[in-house]
Amino acid sequence: MRRAAFLFVTFIFFSVSALAGEMTLLKRTVYITPQKFLRYWKNPKAAEPVYNTNSWYPNIRFEVLGPVEAGSKLYVEFDRANGTPWMKVNMVTPNLEDDVWETIKPDSISSDEEEKLASIETGTFNFRIKLKNALAGVDKVIFSGKYKVNQLTLDQNIPENKGKKEFMVDYDWHLPIGYVWVNPESDENVPYISTQVCLKGNLESGKQEAYLFYNGKQISKDSATGNSTREELTSGANEPHHRYSILQFNFVNVRAFNHSSSANDYSSNFFIDKNPGNYQIKVLRDNQLVRTIDFTVGKDGKIVDNGIAKSVNLGGVRMIFPAKITGILDGQFSAIAWQTDAIWGNSLTGFVIQ
Repeated sequence: MRRAAFLFVTFIFFSVSALAGEMTLLKRTVYITPQKFLRYWKNPKAAEPVYNTNSWYPNIRFEVLGPVEAGSKLYVEFDRANGTPWMKVNMVTPNLEDDVWETIKPDSISSDEEEKLASIETGTFNFRIKLKNALAGVDKVIFSGKYKVNQLTLDQNIPENKGKKEFMVDYDWHLPIGYVWVNPESDENVPYISTQVCLKGNLESGKQEAYLFYNGKQISKDSATGNSTREELTSGANEPHHRYSILQFNFVNVRAFNHSSSANDYSSNFFIDKNPGNYQIKVLRDNQLVRTIDFTVGKDGKIVDNGIAKSVNLGGVRMIFPAKITGILDGQFSAIAWQTDAIWGNSLTGFVIQ
């Protein structure tokens, strides 16, 4: 479904992520997950597959902000772990007008084709998102990245798991990354503040809440409920302790400013442009503190931009802030993965975990 984005020029404090007339890749939306197959083809032309051997295929999706001109085609090149070419994946590419965004997914191919390209390799894999336009004579890389695939050993006490392994894309780099932004989705004239964090493990039966503080005083609260506020990234086996979830919290009573000419009553809302100072977001998981994000609103009434999102040309209006990890509910993870793997291997200038 095609969705209209708001004109960012109405928010003079937003940084412009791309020149007018250029398509913008929203890099925070690039997700790669492994498609699981129960057998493995040593090569696509092999006479028979290797049975009782799990394999995986990289599913990718991402969002772009228009314009996307007629004649354009997005595609992704994947390399093997040793750096040699592996496959080219064509993406469904719509024509988009300025400031219209859409989720880009692969063109449909048969599961048999995917299975014959699937791998049993682990390690670090490079990929490139490219844009080709036959009318303009352009064929260029718009994003280069890398992702890490780890191998999991399943419970060998279960007969069907005997001798089998599973594969997962490692998102440990995402755990200390927090997003904070002025969200224009419901009202661009009186936008509220939103945040996103990444948690690891099974969240289906738990409770997740976020609290927003101003100069040490709580001013808002939100709970992550339902699919609308949770993006789940799973391993091929969907093992609960290896799931990653991107949670969004909306502080709907905390607004950036009031540019509305309507007669609506906003007297019960808190406006950050009238309240410069220190802000803090605390995320609870099953009543335990798991993330803390600090940010500042300057005397000009705008969230102080630390430049981290700009350092990787993130695209869009979200700012990146360190999300301090506390507690043990995320299970085992690499606390330094972000140093080399953040945003698919693109280093974050100025990002410091306290």
